[in-house]
Amino acid sequence: MLNQPSLSAGCFLLKFLIFATLHTALSIELFAQEEKLEMGLEEVLEYAFSHNPLLEQYSNQVDIAGLETRSANSGWLPQVGVMSDYIQYFEQPVAIFPDFDDPASGEFQEVRTGVPYNASAVFSANQAIFSNELFRAKAQAPDIRKESNQILEEVKIELVMQVTTAFYEVLLAQEQVSLTKEDLVRQERQLQDAKLLYEAGLTDQIDYKRALMTLQNTRSALYQYEQDISMRSARLKELMGMKGPDQVSLNVAYDKLQEEIKADTLQVLSPSQRIEYSLVDTRKAIQESELKFQKRNFLPQISAFFDYNLLYLGPVSSLLFDQTYTFSLVGLRLNYPIFQGGRRNFDTRIAAMRLRNLELEQDEVVNQVNREYEEALSNYKKQLYQLNVQESNKTLAEEIYEVVALQYEEGIKNFLEVIVAETDLRTSRINYYRSLFGVLTGKLALERARGELNIDY
Repeated sequence: MLNQPSLSAGCFLLKFLIFATLHTALSIELFAQEEKLEMGLEEVLEYAFSHNPLLEQYSNQVDIAGLETRSANSGWLPQVGVMSDYIQYFEQPVAIFPDFDDPASGEFQEVRTGVPYNASAVFSANQAIFSNELFRAKAQAPDIRKESNQILEEVKIELVMQVTTAFYEVLLAQEQVSLTKEDLVRQERQLQDAKLLYEAGLTDQIDYKRALMTLQNTRSALYQYEQDISMRSARLKELMGMKGPDQVSLNVAYDKLQEEIKADTLQVLSPSQRIEYSLVDTRKAIQESELKFQKRNFLPQISAFFDYNLLYLGPVSSLLFDQTYTFSLVGLRLNYPIFQGGRRNFDTRIAAMRLRNLELEQDEVVNQVNREYEEALSNYKKQLYQLNVQESNKTLAEEIYEVVALQYEEGIKNFLEVIVAETDLRTSRINYYRSLFGVLTGKLALERARGELNIDY
């Protein structure tokens, strides 16, 4: 009986500790789930450049290209190695010798040569003196590294385009939600007013039902816009390489955005500034080295070598390493292809045709760049014109709504005209933001078409 209070106190303490632990863990988890990162466009791009998996893969490809060129050129250094053998004969080889006892007889005798146990170790060193393949590797190495860096730059340009577009799409969805919530507050007040007027007998049910329908449609639109935010945010997080439950909260100064919409539409296009043109140019240089290699392929390969040999012989295995027999040699090796069935000629023609294809590809790139520039320029001008129109429409819609709402309160206008004015106001505001982000995206595409897109993040 005396131990019962102590036992009850222990159980209570244990329950308290379990509850505190679970509460702390749940609080930490909820905090982690609700954590939001405040970011502007610059911060989003910097994060994407640091965490995007695809970009990291291409960054690794630059290092791989550097290592591959070093590997290909390592043949210029001495190639040193050691080779060893251990042999046990079950039957020793046979050699045919003349009959040394009676050479004039013309008879031959079979003699088993060597010993049953043999071992050898060969230390060899080879040095290339003239090698067509090594000349090619040396000539192509700078261009191969340059090509990998240009491919990485191309990926960065595409990433900037996709991340920036996704960023503006999320902003547009956020603005749609914000505007729709403002409409809801206003429409809920209108519904209350319509209900009071109906209950007071001043109006019929028509205005009340119209207000209710408008409110329900707005709530439906709000739900859709909120789902749009979720989908577009997921796309943005994917491009950023963001993992886990963290959410991105975008902040932007719209006054600053207004200042960034201007672009020079009179600048002359230079296709050579595009990364696609430079990349084909680099591949042409690599193929030109390949063509020279094929034309030089009739030349011999010359190398020097040195061998140092250790030979061990024994009649039984226990005596094999009792004595060492050494010999060494140095020499030159020449490998000269005489006839290969016309292979060198065929390979040379193939290399020349591939070079010609790259020249044609470069011409196609120039045509493509010109087309993309014209499309980007026209789209930017169109979006800028639409922005000016939508800005004017937004101002007009705000003025019209204020007047109609005031006249409705004074009994001059009916509720249907209020709904129409409110719909025009919401549409003009959304169209304004859609045009604003359209201009910014159009300017980005114009900078890309000119080869001026900033990728230093």
